[in-house]
Amino acid sequence: MAGSKQQCSSPGKVAAALVASLLALAGCTQVPFDAPRADSRATDFQPPDRRGYPLAATLARNLGKSAILPLVDGNDALGARLAMIETAEHSVDLQYFLIKPDHAGALVAATLLDAADRGVRVRFLLDDALTTADDSQIARLDVHPNIEIRLLNPLSRKSPTFWNYLVDFDRVNRRMHNKSMSADGTISILGGRNIADEYYRIGSASEFADFDVLLAGPVVADIGRQFDLYWNDPLAVPLRALMAQRGRTPEQSASKSDLEARYAEALNGYYRRAVDSVYLNDVRQGRIRPHIARIGLTTDDPEKLKVPVSQGDRRVAMELLDCMNRATSEVILLTPYFVPQDWGEKFFSDLARRGVRVRILTNSLASNNHPYVHGGYMHRRRDLLQAGVELYEIRADAPEVTGQIPEGSGLTMTMHTKLAVIDGRDIFVGSLNFDPRSIKINTELGVFLSDPAAGGNLKEALEGILPEIAWKLGLDGKGDITWTYSHGGRSEQRIADPDASGWAKIQAAIARMLPVEGLL
Repeated sequence: MAGSKQQCSSPGKVAAALVASLLALAGCTQVPFDAPRADSRATDFQPPDRRGYPLAATLARNLGKSAILPLVDGNDALGARLAMIETAEHSVDLQYFLIKPDHAGALVAATLLDAADRGVRVRFLLDDALTTADDSQIARLDVHPNIEIRLLNPLSRKSPTFWNYLVDFDRVNRRMHNKSMSADGTISILGGRNIADEYYRIGSASEFADFDVLLAGPVVADIGRQFDLYWNDPLAVPLRALMAQRGRTPEQSASKSDLEARYAEALNGYYRRAVDSVYLNDVRQGRIRPHIARIGLTTDDPEKLKVPVSQGDRRVAMELLDCMNRATSEVILLTPYFVPQDWGEKFFSDLARRGVRVRILTNSLASNNHPYVHGGYMHRRRDLLQAGVELYEIRADAPEVTGQIPEGSGLTMTMHTKLAVIDGRDIFVGSLNFDPRSIKINTELGVFLSDPAAGGNLKEALEGILPEIAWKLGLDGKGDITWTYSHGGRSEQRIADPDASGWAKIQAAIARMLPVEGLL
């Protein structure tokens, strides 16, 4: 009998042990949100002196309004960032979704260290989900007394990444997608680019076509205030506190070799090509002048990350939707990931049916760096086309067909631009994708500009490039989708997702079958 009782009780003991183990592992996802930290504020406007970057002086002359310059080319966008850091005299604030330990990351990191050596205060706020630079690499910056790194809503360092998502999914699924850089309270860059080679045309197999704007004037102070809102939030945890979870300090872990090696490689051409770009030199010499207008900032509150998805602040998305809903003639929307769901499909269809010309440019399945996201879009194409919405999808081989590179080079293009032009007047630029993740789950940032001259110029530029880089979708006599390309003597038509790999098709199909649309 005793043996029988022992056998009967063993499953209970096993279950208890499993529960205890799970509770212990759940405890391993704890994050030191209560770690000591000092609040700080963005630098007030500092008029650039003769040592300052001439572009800052050019943009800072119109204090009543803001000044704006587009950064279309990735090389120009990198050069503008490096020049801002190099000539900063008081402060540099950076807020990004990710940084990689590649050439672009090394150039930015090394330039920040040089600025800190001059006495410039550097605050670097990073999201912690897709940043591939590890703690020891980021610590190379944090050990400097004038640099502080904080990670927004970080994963616990006590357990592997997958376990964070498994045990603490509701929290770690909420991310800061904002992207901005400001110097001396005087000048800012805002848009869609992160800090990685593919955004800046540096030695990558895939080029990300993106869009930033260079800003000066009152809007820079607004960007500084939104940065402070995130920087001083309890969700922003100092890197030092996270590393302490593993019993390490930044000083013990800082890795110099990777940074220095990548920096040495990047100096061999990439650096000089960026800071001395023709476009930036034209701006410095006054041959290209910024557009002067009233520019408004829109940003989600970090509180959005702390409440249920259904209750979160959706300010950036709602302001863009309100602007598009007021359209009387046309809407042009560029979004790399387009997952409209039922309500979005109805929104754009209703716009088209009331006579507004709606043109949407997004990635094709072949150009999409996240093919599974396509599964939330592809089944909506037919209904949108039937409603009169015009759909365009980026050609993955756009750099080749436009003659930017020789055919057969293998370089593919992914569109990463988040941009809207409404009625040829109102412009939105920012970090917002038109998908549930950006609208409901993550936080976002952007600017609005209402100006017929700027809007008209941008509309004209987009209309010129669309036929060069994109397939135009249509419906044949049977109601099936077709992809047509006709430009520069080249004419093609396809009846299935052009140039998409079998693996991409499988990923999209799986995402379509699973109940994950709200997470895309």
